[in-house]
Amino acid sequence: MRALAVADGAVEVTTVPDPSPGQGEVVVAVHSCGICGSDVHGVEQGRPALGQVLGHELSGTVVAVGRGVRAARVGDAVAVNPLGACGRCEECSRGLSFRCRAVPNVGLGAPGGFAEYVRVPAGQLYELGSVALEDGAHAEPLAVALHAARLAGARTGTRAVVFGAGPIGLSVVLALRALGAAEVVAVGRSAGRRRAAVAVGADVVVDASSADVDAFFTEHAGHFDAAFECSGAETAFELLVGALASDGRLVEVALTRQVASISLAELLAKNLHVAGSCAYGPHEFADSLALIASGTVDPSPLVSARLSLDEAPQAFVDLRRPKDLVAALVQPWRPGPRAR
Repeated sequence: MRALAVADGAVEVTTVPDPSPGQGEVVVAVHSCGICGSDVHGVEQGRPALGQVLGHELSGTVVAVGRGVRAARVGDAVAVNPLGACGRCEECSRGLSFRCRAVPNVGLGAPGGFAEYVRVPAGQLYELGSVALEDGAHAEPLAVALHAARLAGARTGTRAVVFGAGPIGLSVVLALRALGAAEVVAVGRSAGRRRAAVAVGADVVVDASSADVDAFFTEHAGHFDAAFECSGAETAFELLVGALASDGRLVEVALTRQVASISLAELLAKNLHVAGSCAYGPHEFADSLALIASGTVDPSPLVSARLSLDEAPQAFVDLRRPKDLVAALVQPWRPGPRAR
């Protein structure tokens, strides 16, 4: 089969063996797989192993079923939770299945969804029901956002600011709206992503590439109940601390190597709460899919490109400086440019 494999600072289309299901596993024909910022920056920084097939935001159709699988059948339309979990270790017992070392994560430790087919443990499948195949690929980033929003205690009436309007930041806006937030402000650099922030429900969108961002945070000092750092920008953490009201909650969502500086005096004086939010639990994956199924969340404004495998390597380059690009879906069934 054809797949995208990590090369030196890039991804390239290659041919790898077709997967076959083992005990308790299925093979899924991939319909859609989102390119996550962690994929883009990981490749740019040379972190994934050469030859690794990435892709962890995926949906598709079951095409083969291994021994002992009873809950899945050939033809089932599914979303794939990429996070493996044994359900028995200490991390799993704490609800931190993404830290389980017993089962490799799809698209990280195990081959992922930037391929025609992917092998998945059957317990990591969620039937789509009425959800369109393409929309099933949004369950994973929405679960990330839902976990972060719940860590912040978001509920009806919450006033929130989201710093960073990439796909995860935009998913946080969607999650906040689903939880009943009264006011949502998004801060972003890309014009296309700022437009998407309006489309998914942000009340105010601030251009982070202009001086207006400093003026905005000065004007709204102490205003917000919850703040989400989704950009990895070095200065964002300090700005968000200033924007929070007393007893507010700041959640770091971006995977970044930046070292933030904050005023510890302000942190203490305002009784602020700071949390790191990584991934999600199985219940949040199920909840995110239910929000899409009910129509409470419409993820379609996030998609600005649908790509064949042949088009995807360039998207990994373009997404480093996204301009008008918001989120890109790799759809391996699409013919490449030469075949059209």
